[in-house]
Amino acid sequence: MKIKERVGLAIYLYYNRDARKLSKLGDILYHSKRFKYLMMYIDKEQEEDIVATLKTMKFVKKVKPSALDDIDMNFVGNLENTEQIN
Repeated sequence: MKIKERVGLAIYLYYNRDARKLSKLGDILYHSKRFKYLMMYIDKEQEEDIVATLKTMKFVKKVKPSALDDIDMNFVGNLENTEQIN
């Protein structure tokens, strides 16, 4: 079994009632009813198509990709680097 790469999306909605319509596009991880957004995971190879589809939907206000891939996850030695800056 091969593991597929996934991408997280933050999708801001105009109305909470439309959140269930997005479940056919990917896996909904979290839905904030107060702030009207949801977090969804989709396959990386389908990212461009799904984001284009989401932007055409009338109930979607904004789509933002996750910045997790841009964050440096190498935490070894970071304390030494901050001590040199100060």
